[in-house]
Amino acid sequence: MNTSTFERPYVVSWNLTYRCNLACEHCYLDAGGSPLVQSEAFADRGELDTDGCRKVVDDIAQFAPEALTILTGGEPLLRRDILEIIRYANGKKLWVVVGTNGVSITPTLADLLKKEGVRGLALSLDALDAERHDGFRAIQGAWKNTVRGARILHERGLPFIVQTTVGSHNLTQLDGIADFAYDEMGASVWNLYFLVQTGRGEFVSDITPQQYDDVLAQLSQIQQRYRGKMLVNAKCAPHYVKQLYAEDPDSPFIKSYAGGAGACPAGTHYMGIRPNGDVTPCPYLPVFGGNLKHSTLTELWNTSEPFVRIRERNDLDGRCGACEFNGLCGGCRARAYGVTGDYLAEDPLCSHVPGTYPDAAQRVTPGIEYGSAETTEIEWDDAARERMRRIPAFVRGMVTRAVESHCVKQGIARVTVDELERIRSRMPTPKIFGRAPDPE
Repeated sequence: MNTSTFERPYVVSWNLTYRCNLACEHCYLDAGGSPLVQSEAFADRGELDTDGCRKVVDDIAQFAPEALTILTGGEPLLRRDILEIIRYANGKKLWVVVGTNGVSITPTLADLLKKEGVRGLALSLDALDAERHDGFRAIQGAWKNTVRGARILHERGLPFIVQTTVGSHNLTQLDGIADFAYDEMGASVWNLYFLVQTGRGEFVSDITPQQYDDVLAQLSQIQQRYRGKMLVNAKCAPHYVKQLYAEDPDSPFIKSYAGGAGACPAGTHYMGIRPNGDVTPCPYLPVFGGNLKHSTLTELWNTSEPFVRIRERNDLDGRCGACEFNGLCGGCRARAYGVTGDYLAEDPLCSHVPGTYPDAAQRVTPGIEYGSAETTEIEWDDAARERMRRIPAFVRGMVTRAVESHCVKQGIARVTVDELERIRSRMPTPKIFGRAPDPE
C-alpha cells in the first residue's frame, strides 16, 4: 500500500471514559468495575477533563472534519459533561455518533442528545434472551434496558446501529438477533463483531477458525436477506471479502468491502483515541503513536511508527503476507497483536490458504473513491466536487460510486450541482445517521 494514499481517517473512535455501568467480560478497554474502584482509579488513569476534550474536538475538526466521530467508552453517557462535549463537537460541524450500551437511555435523554446534534447511536445486543445477554455483560437487567432504550430512540427518530459480538453464547441465535434488531428494535444497521483478544477479551476467545468461517457464510445470507432494508456488516472480520469472493466473484457486496471499507482499516481509514489522549491505529490495538497532550492528530497519523508501519501490507508476516487478498483484506491487525504481540503477524483466526484464488486481486477492483488517483469517464464540476465533500467520508465513496454508475448508465458525461440534485431526487442515498448541516 502507498502510505501517501491515506490522507485522513474516515472514522475516529474516541473513548471518553473508563467508567461503565456494565462489566462486560470481553471489554478491550478494561472499563467498569465497582463504583468505588472506578471513582478511585480514574484520576490515576488520566482521563481528559472538559477543556482537554474541547482541544481534542478542535484537533479532529482541523485534521479530519469529514470523519465520523464516535464518542464511546466505557459508557460515555456517564460523563457529566457529555452533552457539553457533543454540543461543542456539533458546533465544529463534526458528525457525532454515541457508542453506548443503551441501558440508561430515557425519553428525556434521547431528546437532549438529538437537540445537541447527535446523528445516531450504536447499541450492543448479544443475545435474544436476557439471561445470555446479561451473563455476557455481567449485569442483570442489561438486556431489558438496552431493548427499551432502542425503542425509545426509534420513537424519537434517532437512528441507531445494533452491534453484536459473536461467541459460543450466541452462535445459534445470529439469524434471530438480526431479525430482532430490525423488526423489534428498528435498527438501521446490524454490525456483527468478531472478538479481538485485547483487554479483558484476551481471556474469552471461544470460537474456532471453522466456526468463524461458518458464521461468515451465515452472515452473507443475512446480508442478502436484508439488502435494501437494513445494512448488515462484518466488523473485525476483513476476511469477509474472501467469503464473498468464494460465493460469487462478481458479488455486488465485494466492492464495498474491497480496498478500504472491509479491509482492516487500522491506521488507514480508522484511528482511536483513549480517555487519556493516547492515539492508536485501532481502539482494539494497545499500541500508541503518541498522546494528544503533546502532539496533534496530523503528526501522529502521518509520522508515528505504528501508523506508518501498519500501512505496509507488503511487510505482513506469515499467511497474511503471502495472501492474494493481502490488499483487499490484510487480516485483523489488532487480533494478530492480541495473540502474538506483533501487529504485523498473520491473523490467527483466518483459515484461508494463500493462493486458493490466484486471480482475486486482479479480478476484484476496489471501488473508485473521489479524490483518488484513479480516473473515470465522468467529469466533476468544482461545485459538485465541493458538494460531495459535505458527505461524511465513511460513506462518500459509496455515494460517489452510485452517482458515477448512474451517470454512465444515463449517458451523462459531467456531474454538476443541478445534476446531483436530480440524481438525489431519484436515487436512494445513505441515511444511516441523517444529513449534516450545510456549512456556514
